Amino acid sequence: MRNRNSPNFRHELDYYNILGVSESASGEDIRRAYRRLVLDAHPDKNPHRREWAEHRIRLLIEAFDILGNNESRRVFDIHRKAAAKMRGEGEPFFFTRKTPGARALLILYLLTNKQGKKGGQLLVEMEEEYGSEYLREYLCREDYLDSLFLLAEHYIGQKNFLAAVERLRVFYHHECHSKSPRHYYGQVIDHLRNLYLRKLPGMLAPGLLSTYLAEAADFQLKSNDEVLRLHLLARAAIDSENFTVAQRAVESFDQINPGSSDLEELRSRLAQMQDVSLLKRKVCNQGAGIRGSL
Repeated sequence: MRNRNSPNFRHELDYYNILGVSESASGEDIRRAYRRLVLDAHPDKNPHRREWAEHRIRLLIEAFDILGNNESRRVFDIHRKAAAKMRGEGEPFFFTRKTPGARALLILYLLTNKQGKKGGQLLVEMEEEYGSEYLREYLCREDYLDSLFLLAEHYIGQKNFLAAVERLRVFYHHECHSKSPRHYYGQVIDHLRNLYLRKLPGMLAPGLLSTYLAEAADFQLKSNDEVLRLHLLARAAIDSENFTVAQRAVESFDQINPGSSDLEELRSRLAQMQDVSLLKRKVCNQGAGIRGSL
């Protein structure tokens, strides 16, 4: 524990930003923010990024150790304001500058500080002006990927699953072949798996759903999820009249889940699909023959 009479803080850190509170926050506001963020960062809630969670908790403890005590907070405020004055700064520069790079950093700041709605609205405005690759062009790799992930989690919380998938798929395709993907890459896969298998069926056109479900084959699914994926893929491919994909999905479904009550229905629909396809081909050939005899 630090000596409260002589606080030992790191000048390069802004403890207010770490706790996501303003300089005018009350002691109770600081305590509430600290407790909430520590719970959110607990390693048990972040099994795929335990190293990040442990580092995050150490930072939160350090920030609360300073701001949770009136005297150490007073000393920190004095040093913080003096340092800002020496740099000719007040609040972070990206709050006031309107350049694309500053706006990109502001979006990241808003997303990091649980202001996803504001961050998302600003991003929409910037992408309308600078295109869909805006964040990728103006942020470093780590910040860009962090923004995608935080934005997707905000959309999931708002039940805007289509928007979440859009950002998560960009993240996935950016990192799926990387030798050192971001430490929360596993969480991205978990989100996509849940969205593909449990949220999006019924919301998407069958052809697009088939594309997503085919992509999920690379997610190393557990056996019950793989059974569900193949079942959904077979139905979506049949609905979109993609006989080849539907046939492969039904065959794979039979191999890992033989005797399933769903298998007979899938085979029946596949046979009907094949019959309709043959009939269409026959009619088409007859039509061509008639036209040729005229």
